[in-house]
Amino acid sequence: MTQPTFDFSAILASSAHDMKNSLCLLIQLIEEVSEQVPQGSATENMAKVHYEAQRINSGLIQLLTLYRDQQGALPLNVDEHHWDEVLEELLLNNEVYLEQRGISVTTDIDESAAGYFDKDLISHLLNDVIINAMRYTADKLFITVTVDENKGCQISVHDNGDGFPNDMLKQAQMPMQQLDMKKGRTGLGLYFAHLIAEAHQRNDKKGFIELKNNGHLGGGVFSLTLP
Repeated sequence: MTQPTFDFSAILASSAHDMKNSLCLLIQLIEEVSEQVPQGSATENMAKVHYEAQRINSGLIQLLTLYRDQQGALPLNVDEHHWDEVLEELLLNNEVYLEQRGISVTTDIDESAAGYFDKDLISHLLNDVIINAMRYTADKLFITVTVDENKGCQISVHDNGDGFPNDMLKQAQMPMQQLDMKKGRTGLGLYFAHLIAEAHQRNDKKGFIELKNNGHLGGGVFSLTLP
């Protein structure tokens, strides 16, 4: 009897999609329960669970996006969006962990600052950046958005942690094709960020990312520039 053949990558992508949907419902439930639980160790644990669920969800989104790109089916729905609204939504998504850890967030975003980009993809990218920044910062985040007609739009997330390790700074400067995927989440995360940034093109210019240390708060800075 002939054994059936399976496209394991397609099965994995389908399973990841189902897990992501279930995880989104779980995250919503955690947020609802957190509002009902009195302050104390229980709320601290709920915040940690919420944070880890967000990290898992981010990883699943990255896997699905990379699979779709490999299949030549990476969705790109470009439209005009206002940056203050996009970032406000992202910060609300992470409010539970921010409050529990006592992380203060300040922003420098002009209400009129807008850009043309795929909101879902860019939101996924920036959410992953914010999740990582929350993990490594001491107690502060500073988010800026600057728009220049010639240079494009730059979104930067500053923290007051210890900064990025040197090997990660070097990796971020490499072309996307040369990134070492064996480095686990670091390699996958950088590849994902490069992929989403470079998918946004305008007037022969591509989006790009930058990592550096000694930023406005003295720690690491992740910057995304879109044409």
